Amino acid sequence: MRVLTALGAALDVLLPPTCAGCGLPGDAVCAACAARLVPISPPGCGRCGHPWPIPVARCPECPAPIDVARQAVGYGDPAPAIVAALKDERRRSLAVEIAATMAARIPRPPPRVALVPVPLAPAREAERGFNQAALIARELGRLWELPVVEVLARVREAPAQRGSSVTERRAQVRGAFAPVAPSVMPPAVCIVDDVHTTGATLAACARALRSGGAARVGAVAFARVIVGSPRATI
Repeated sequence: MRVLTALGAALDVLLPPTCAGCGLPGDAVCAACAARLVPISPPGCGRCGHPWPIPVARCPECPAPIDVARQAVGYGDPAPAIVAALKDERRRSLAVEIAATMAARIPRPPPRVALVPVPLAPAREAERGFNQAALIARELGRLWELPVVEVLARVREAPAQRGSSVTERRAQVRGAFAPVAPSVMPPAVCIVDDVHTTGATLAACARALRSGGAARVGAVAFARVIVGSPRATI
């Protein structure tokens, strides 16, 4: 996996830079595409951050085991292309752009909160060469000056969730995560992921973190699928 990681990092430097959103030569995310990112604006759910016409304390979209969740942008163009370029095209430098957007649009968690990236299954991480959530978490930790701890492990592989219903997603990730070492679990943690779709993965991670001793569990993500948008393609 180290060879793949080194090769991917070299390609990031050697390949001509293009915008992940529009494909035109230039920055990793050009100014025009950055301006097109859909903001998640209040009013909305005070607990999970989902936008609604009126403010509410909690809503049906809240992942139950999570105290508070926030996302930087809606999952509309060009966010899907940016996420796909990071994960599928292995453009690691986009983790810097994604984290910067998150840090600018999501309130910083309180001091002493540790960031916890959603883990990948070992086989999938070896195939890709990295865990995109871990890359984002490290950059976000640097910007927010918060520690990053990898205290979760994926103990059961699940089928690809793209196209799955809410019920299917919950079943696929049930019991898929476990705390690595409960003796070192921070009391307050914040899960980091790239996309908040149904909240099933975040909820499964939160249950595992709480079973390992975490008392407070939050979550942040780059993009959020909004109710009424087509989840089947994610």
